[in-house]
Amino acid sequence: MAERSNNKTQRLQQWFDARPRWDHASYGEFMHIGANQTIFRIALEEQEITAGTKVLDTACAVGGNARWMASLFGCQVYGNDIDGEALTVARDLAEIENISELCTFVEAPVENLPFDDGMFDMVVTTDVFDATEVKRVLKPGGSFIAISLFEDPKITPLQLAEGWGLELETSLDVTDLAFAFNRAKETEARLLHESDLIAARELIEIMNKSIAPYTRGGRHYIMRLRKK
Repeated sequence: MAERSNNKTQRLQQWFDARPRWDHASYGEFMHIGANQTIFRIALEEQEITAGTKVLDTACAVGGNARWMASLFGCQVYGNDIDGEALTVARDLAEIENISELCTFVEAPVENLPFDDGMFDMVVTTDVFDATEVKRVLKPGGSFIAISLFEDPKITPLQLAEGWGLELETSLDVTDLAFAFNRAKETEARLLHESDLIAARELIEIMNKSIAPYTRGGRHYIMRLRKK
């Protein structure tokens, strides 16, 4: 394993170089539409977040949103993911950013979170999640912020919330933005392929996994929910 750098950009690049994958090659640190600060700030609108707020970023990868919240609000953040190498990067980046005392990253699947019942004031995700586990680890009255793609075009945010046993406070359909974002990333990936920086297989995976769900009618939502 390469020696950890004291430079954030170098540390991320070490990881990308060691783990070439379609969802890394053209996305950088924030690998989903919800995992960038512009969209994430919209999702956090009207949320009261203080140094005393305890947050879980589930399926956190390298912990971009978790670290951003710790840096901005001084709150205690946790992250879980099944990718242990990604979590090593998350810890290294937290140390580089001088927020390691605020960040705890643990290797665990979304279906089996290693946290106590009612531990968190807020759970956030920009990827996969398990609604039962989210509800379990949330405090009563706690918030769940989800920015996710749902491939069934007929299901609504209200139906989702009712199925999860959570109260839907607000939802925003950002499908057009998400589709445009992924189209732009497809174009970027084509340039990478033409420059021999990614293989044809990775380009095909980008098209199949990031574009196809939208062409089949998938919807991308920002949802703010609350545990009753």
